[in-house]
Amino acid sequence: MMGDSIKFWHEMYQHPNYDDWWKARNARVAMYNIKPAMLTVGGFFDAEDCWGAWNLYKAIEKQSPGTNNKIVMGPWSHGQWASQDGTKMGNVLFGSNTSHWYQNNIELPFFNYHLKGKGDLSKLPEATIFISGENKWKQFSHWPPAEKENKDIYLNAGGKLSWNKPTPLSTRGEGLGLRFSEYVSDPAHPVPYTEDVHHSRTSAYMTDDQRFASRRPDVLTFETEILENDITLAGPVIADLLTSISTTDVDFVVKLIDVFPDDFRYPTDISAAGRQAGGSYPMNGYQMLVRGEIFRGRYRNSFENPEAFKPNKIERVKFELPDVAHNFQKGHRIMIQIQSSWFPLADRNPQQFVNIYKADEKDFIKSTIRIYHDGGNTSRIILPVLK
Repeated sequence: MMGDSIKFWHEMYQHPNYDDWWKARNARVAMYNIKPAMLTVGGFFDAEDCWGAWNLYKAIEKQSPGTNNKIVMGPWSHGQWASQDGTKMGNVLFGSNTSHWYQNNIELPFFNYHLKGKGDLSKLPEATIFISGENKWKQFSHWPPAEKENKDIYLNAGGKLSWNKPTPLSTRGEGLGLRFSEYVSDPAHPVPYTEDVHHSRTSAYMTDDQRFASRRPDVLTFETEILENDITLAGPVIADLLTSISTTDVDFVVKLIDVFPDDFRYPTDISAAGRQAGGSYPMNGYQMLVRGEIFRGRYRNSFENPEAFKPNKIERVKFELPDVAHNFQKGHRIMIQIQSSWFPLADRNPQQFVNIYKADEKDFIKSTIRIYHDGGNTSRIILPVLK
């Protein structure tokens, strides 16, 4: 078996939880007394690691506060900041060549100054972040910006997403459809990460259209009314779910989605390359994945000491999604999708509290998942809203 021939895989197999073996490999704990000037560059659509750059910068800030520490985050896939084309990600266009802008305005001046002693970096801010949706570069004195405010948006009955908290309901059984939304997760038919069939994992899935998932019965969808004003998010998103499951373990996938207007069209004055990238794909009503993250429920209280769920008992599952920098424009909607598989980005959970590395086919069973939104048990998403 592959696990017997690849040493690192075999070692991971022996350490399914966050123990000393994993702690020794946590690079963030060694970010102290950093002497060189640091320029951390990453893409918030980096399918390989959209988490690392944000959190490397934060670790240096925390452990080496005197370090000359800068961060640049663009709308890029893995390494796209070094490419010749930063105009698009899949079907989503950014209105300019963001890679060239970064190379000419930040990367070249940074190395000219620090390696050759040429130029002036006095105007280079702490954080230079591209805000997708608005499609503009913004400068901040720190990340996350001090101007952001965590704001709760609540899951409501009927697939509604609202800034208003649901009203508490009777616990005697009335209005069950108002108390929770539910779905059945079947490991034999997992939710795919993209609608298309590919030979290998794509980079563009990070902004893929999620309408295919909205149509599945094992995906819950909650969305706001049409936005009357722009809303910019800048920082990590937190999912805070009140849930019960019929088995002893399950995964939770939370996706933050920008729903485009039904009459949306890209402007006709974008570049020829941009028009070609947009192609003939129907962008009206497009459900753009802004951020998605999966969380294994057994680690809801501790990554070191996993715990089984008690079937049908309401419990809290709270976890952080990687940072976002996105503007939901007036006329759009904010959508949240919740599901329990994301195949094959993540391995299937047997949905029982067993050692997944050693699970066989009989261990994989269906689970009924309920997400509560009755006011007494209120599920919410905590959004980093830029004031």
